[in-house]
Amino acid sequence: MAKVSGLGVRLYAAGYDLSGDVNVVDSIGYTQELLDVTTLDLAARARIAGMSDSSLTVNGWFEAASDHAAYTSNTGKMPTADQIVFTQLGTALGDPFCGMTAKEATYVVNRAPGSALATTATYSGTAGEQAEWGVTLTASKTTNASAASGTGVDNAASSANGCVAYLEAMSLTSGTCVVKVQHSTDNVTFTDLITFTSVTTAGVPFAQRSTASGTINRYLRVNTSGTFSTIVFVAGVARL
Repeated sequence: MAKVSGLGVRLYAAGYDLSGDVNVVDSIGYTQELLDVTTLDLAARARIAGMSDSSLTVNGWFEAASDHAAYTSNTGKMPTADQIVFTQLGTALGDPFCGMTAKEATYVVNRAPGSALATTATYSGTAGEQAEWGVTLTASKTTNASAASGTGVDNAASSANGCVAYLEAMSLTSGTCVVKVQHSTDNVTFTDLITFTSVTTAGVPFAQRSTASGTINRYLRVNTSGTFSTIVFVAGVARL
């Protein structure tokens, strides 16, 4: 199996690109409770799986006047709403990503001698689901000046248990943009699979997690439509 470097990792939350604030993704993944069900006739512990959880910890640099409201708490208040968090592990089309619905649990500023002010932030899952791993449908941040269809991503085979799609829209110059995930059996004819809530200039930054059930065809792509000018976004799909 080919090893993968940490180059090209990007972080987005609630429609904000945090890649320029964060320098380390310290940990991202799952935990699972193990419930002790040991009985009298056993000489070693017996356990069954309990509830699972997901978390993300990132280290970054303090900015006194940051506009990244999804991350900083320089105003003295932590963000309280659920956030769609999208961690991209590579900037090429089809690279892995991890998505989760979370709340920011901590934001701490650290000062080390002779060093810039550093920050640590943690996110904890809130949707009753584990973090979801999938493939990106955009090569890092994608800019569409007008309606366009992305390149199909080959997932090698179809799947039968639905999927989860993530969208992070950082900016939209004007108008209304409809972002869709489409699927295909042959990478030629695509049909709509998931339609996100429309992105408007009044509503960006914007992020959404959406689901589809049933058969997901082999090829996936992202499509933008509507009357708009220049949207900047990332998207990805996790098969279930």
